[in-house]
Amino acid sequence: MTKDEIIKVAESGEFILDSNYQCFDDLNGTEARRYLESKGFEVVRNFDTGRNGIAITTCGNHLSTNGYIYRKL
Repeated sequence: MTKDEIIKVAESGEFILDSNYQCFDDLNGTEARRYLESKGFEVVRNFDTGRNGIAITTCGNHLSTNGYIYRKL
């Protein structure tokens, strides 16, 4: 997926469908961070929520360790 495709998916709140993203690889969002940064996003934080991991970009995208991505403004 390209950065623009990821942004569109995040705007509608859907799952990432990209073989380059390893769902459930960790619990603290490290893989989500790696994936987003590889696509050109700036990630400000990744962490364990207690239920899953999340990586958050400067533009408000939240990518979960299960592959769900959404934009929170």
